[in-house]
Amino acid sequence: MKSVFVLVLFAMIFLFSNPVQSRDQYPDWIPNGRINSCSNCHVSAFGGGQRTPFGETVRDNLSSGIVRWDLIFNIDSDGDGFTNGEELQDADGQWAFGKASPGNASLVTKPGDPNSKPTPSSVENDLVGRNAKIYPIPSLGIVNLDYTSDYFENSSLVLFNSNGNRLTSMNVETVLGNNKHTLDMNNLFLNSGIYYLVLRNKYFNIRKRIVFSK
Repeated sequence: MKSVFVLVLFAMIFLFSNPVQSRDQYPDWIPNGRINSCSNCHVSAFGGGQRTPFGETVRDNLSSGIVRWDLIFNIDSDGDGFTNGEELQDADGQWAFGKASPGNASLVTKPGDPNSKPTPSSVENDLVGRNAKIYPIPSLGIVNLDYTSDYFENSSLVLFNSNGNRLTSMNVETVLGNNKHTLDMNNLFLNSGIYYLVLRNKYFNIRKRIVFSK
C-alpha cells in the first residue's frame, strides 16, 4: 500500500511540475504572444502536436529554454511576404522577454499561417531611415527606390498588391551609402491601383506605397 502511495505522489509531482507551467508561459516568449496563444507555434489551437513553420523556427532558436526573438523577428517563417516581427507588431525587433507587448494588438496576425497576414499598409515602414523615398508618385510604370545604407548586403526587392499577394521579386545588391533600384511594372500586366514595394535584408526592411496609373 505504501508503494502505491509513493507512485501516486511521484505521478502528481510530475504532472504539476515545471513542464506544465513552462508550457503555459510559452506565449510570453514572443511579442503579443497571448493574442493567438498556442496557435502561433502549433496547428492545434490547444498546443502540442504538429508545429507551424513559425513553431519550427522557434524550436530551432532557443537558448536556455527561452526564445531568441532577436534572431527570428526578421525571418518570414510562413513565406507570406511579412516577417515574424511585422506579423507580431515588432518589425524592428526591439521587444524583449518581460517587456510590454508592442504595437497595435488588433493588427497582430499568425506568423506560422500564410493565410493570416497583415495588409501591406498596416506595416508600411522604412526602418533604414526617414530618407528612403519612392518616386514618381503616381507612377506610369517605372518606379525608383532611393535609400541610404550603412551595410553591404544582398537584398530582395518584392512587389505586392494591396491584398498582400507577392507579384514579382528580384535579388539586388545593397551597397554602402546611396542606393537606387528601379522596377518596371509595365511588363506585369497590372491594373491601375495601389501596390507596395518591399526591400528586405537581414539588417532592415523598407516598405513603400506605389500609386500605379496606366
